[in-house]
Amino acid sequence: MFATIPPPAQRLLVFARLPELGKVKTRLAQSIGAEKALEVYRAMLRDLLGAIGESSGDLEIEIAWAPTESANGETLRNAFGAHTLVMQAGSNLGDRLSMAFSERFFFHRTQKVIAIGVDDPRLSREIVDHAFGLLESCEWVIGPAKDGGYYLIGCRAAAFNPEVFFDIAWGTDSVLQSTLHRIRDWNHNAALLPMRYDIDVIDDLQRFARETRESDGDLPRLLRSWGLAA
Repeated sequence: MFATIPPPAQRLLVFARLPELGKVKTRLAQSIGAEKALEVYRAMLRDLLGAIGESSGDLEIEIAWAPTESANGETLRNAFGAHTLVMQAGSNLGDRLSMAFSERFFFHRTQKVIAIGVDDPRLSREIVDHAFGLLESCEWVIGPAKDGGYYLIGCRAAAFNPEVFFDIAWGTDSVLQSTLHRIRDWNHNAALLPMRYDIDVIDDLQRFARETRESDGDLPRLLRSWGLAA
């Protein structure tokens, strides 16, 4: 008889795109061009994956990648390394989040799920672990972003309701407040992490360059080479 290994109690979902010219950081590309925007995205992805580290006995890190014609075993591994991979499914971000959370709670019997994106390359494993820790006493955890959205969202299995992701005006400054109102309408509680900012437009990139002019990491080095850290 072989011993049955229980699945990890916690899952971190990293929603990401394959690095493709013209398909990533499109708002930033309006200021610096598509080729440089692609370089920025690649550096952000490498820095984020390095910062969050590897899966462990109680935490499974999964890369939820957006479907694209160029996706194959080689391109996925080149972009995301040895992390567990899962393809996003759904017609919009709300559908994709809802389906990913539902599958992990109801099929994988995960106890806690957190989702993040790639727009904040300084989002560390320490922050992620802290967010999972907050779910010991709170039903939801959210990391507010300065643009009115959020950079992290997670919950416990017993609290999950897929409607938290329904009918949200994604990409607007009302995302966070709409989500919080819905959670509170269910009489659930939510812990809020410190506010952070995503790198979406040139002002964000210039701010990041100034703040990390002495830092290691692929993105800080890239921006110094472009003279943006001056």
